[in-house]
Amino acid sequence: MRPKVILFDLGDVVCRFHPQRRLATLAAACGVSPEQAERTLYDSGLVDRWDLGLASPAEIHATLREELGYPGDLPALHQVWCSAFETDPRMLALVDGLRPPHRTALLTNNDLLVMEALPEVLPEVASRFDALLFSGLLMAAKPDSAAYHRALDLVDCSPGEAVFIDDKPANVAGAEAAGITAIHFTGAEELGAALEELLER
Repeated sequence: MRPKVILFDLGDVVCRFHPQRRLATLAAACGVSPEQAERTLYDSGLVDRWDLGLASPAEIHATLREELGYPGDLPALHQVWCSAFETDPRMLALVDGLRPPHRTALLTNNDLLVMEALPEVLPEVASRFDALLFSGLLMAAKPDSAAYHRALDLVDCSPGEAVFIDDKPANVAGAEAAGITAIHFTGAEELGAALEELLER
């Protein structure tokens, strides 16, 4: 069965991911240390909850105002939240080369704030994908099988018609367990060769 949809992870696949950049930017805005920001977001379990869709962008904004004294409005927070992502022109060109005939989608463990902000802050990334399948929308995170199945339902695709690309071996294994052909991402050049071989079969 020929693939119809190519699913990409976002951080460290389509974009380089710099979580410390987000923490530093947020901390500077709040007048706290990056370490305090990290403790507030990660040690408390807030990020894990947000990644499962348990808070809207407005609720995330309100929590950051309450917990860290974040002074900016929601559009400013969009910029802060997306500061962790750095576009990779090689990957954008690779995605362009797949469309058409293939559809493309992002399947990423990220909250609804990133999902809302991405088309505004990084339109050159968001516009290249037919669907933004964030764990916050799916209410399940990779490698949970529910994340893959819910994502496929939203793009109307069977497991056998999908290819999934991720830099984390556990997420690749989760996709394969769901019946999806998966590729472990190690670099744009290697991915291009793997996709060329796969799609020409």
